[in-house]
Amino acid sequence: MKERKLGTYQAVAIVVSVMISHIILNLPNHLIAETGSATILNLIYVFIISLFILHICSKIFCLFPNSDIVDICEYVTGKIGKNIFGAGVCIYLLIISAFVIRIFAESLVLIYFPNIDLEIVILIFIAITTLMNLFGFKSIARVALLIIPIILVSMVIIFISSSPGFMPERALPIFGYGIKETFVTGLR
Repeated sequence: MKERKLGTYQAVAIVVSVMISHIILNLPNHLIAETGSATILNLIYVFIISLFILHICSKIFCLFPNSDIVDICEYVTGKIGKNIFGAGVCIYLLIISAFVIRIFAESLVLIYFPNIDLEIVILIFIAITTLMNLFGFKSIARVALLIIPIILVSMVIIFISSSPGFMPERALPIFGYGIKETFVTGLR
């Protein structure tokens, strides 16, 4: 059986699902702990810096049509640099995956399953992930494509239903815990 590449919508759905899980699970707590009432200002600041970095990356990728970042790394550093970079990316993704599974499992145990051990919930996640990988990455992408609209509609409903609780006075002082925390520490 010939394996085909992901479609654009499937790739976008996977990226959006990863971003949504990060946004829902730990980003708000981290932002408020670091920047306080300057969270809105910090988000605008980080968004502008992200656009600048995205612009630079798009200019670099235009120089290498039909290449990904590993191909560019091989062009710049050679075969050894490509292997080191690829191993680094794999290690990074494994570590981030472990943290995300742990945070998500802790949230589930805390909210829904206080009588079940954390290790059992983590093992269930790992078993389901292994089972899904046996079906192939395409099936995971298709499921993500089906689930994303439901998640986005749910987020909009939650945002609208909680909007009466938003108070503009809570955004003051504008720099939260200070300029350093807003623009330097909050950039992490």
